[in-house]
Amino acid sequence: MKNDADFYVGWQDKASPIFARPVAKAAIGLIVLTPLLALLLVVQQRGFSDAVFEYGQLTTVEGQLIRSPVPFIRVPVRGSTSATPLFERILLIGLGKHGADSTLHQWEMAHGSLTGKTLRVRGTLLYHEGRAVLELTEGANALLTVSTPSAPPAMTASIPLGKVTLSGEITDPKCFLGVMKPGDGRPHRSCAIRCISGGVPPLLYVNDGHSGRNGYVVVGADGEPINKQILAYLGNRVQLRGHLEQVDNWLMLYVDAPVQVVTTKVVDDPYRPFLSTTGQPIALCH
Repeated sequence: MKNDADFYVGWQDKASPIFARPVAKAAIGLIVLTPLLALLLVVQQRGFSDAVFEYGQLTTVEGQLIRSPVPFIRVPVRGSTSATPLFERILLIGLGKHGADSTLHQWEMAHGSLTGKTLRVRGTLLYHEGRAVLELTEGANALLTVSTPSAPPAMTASIPLGKVTLSGEITDPKCFLGVMKPGDGRPHRSCAIRCISGGVPPLLYVNDGHSGRNGYVVVGADGEPINKQILAYLGNRVQLRGHLEQVDNWLMLYVDAPVQVVTTKVVDDPYRPFLSTTGQPIALCH
């Protein structure tokens, strides 16, 4: 029979040494390990993007509307001179998980063709890594004025960059450039599907660990939208082939070949170098 001194009684002032010692060791171990485990979890997490979404703040921009292949408003770059004007493009999207086409259609129903016209437009800005998106938060009311310039700014010809093969993740630029954090990878896959289903132009995000990070607006070989065809591949590392063009500060990828899945595993860390092996080609274009 055990000694009474070894029997634990909750109302006693002091527990028996046979109980007190292991409890004390366990408590000390937990005190030391808990903050270390918490620190390890924090270190292992991916940091937040520095993309900016000016939520609740409306900004007015003035420039030339470009409708094809995706809607942009082309504005002068601050600080550029009249002798050598520079321009940048701001991608237009709708409120919520929608593209801008329905809003632009409303504008054109009220004002006629807006090609070559100067527009003053108000919306919510998103920007990241040298590219900006304007959400037409107020819908049809986002268009403030329409005017015909006496001398429209000359359009910068697109710069052909040749045929390329790019590996990356397809996501939507609205979330990637600031609305969601993260705006890519597994946590964002279902959101990207809804945005691209709603008409937001798809964006191929590439970070190969060598040549740096870049984003490419993805359209079909003739500039047609291919949103529906690529929904099944969102959240996967894919390989796209096509013709690359630069238009002001954006890169456009005109896909003219089947998509290849680099890995069938849903992307959970798009910042790792992309795998070099490819799977079977999946038909995208017909």
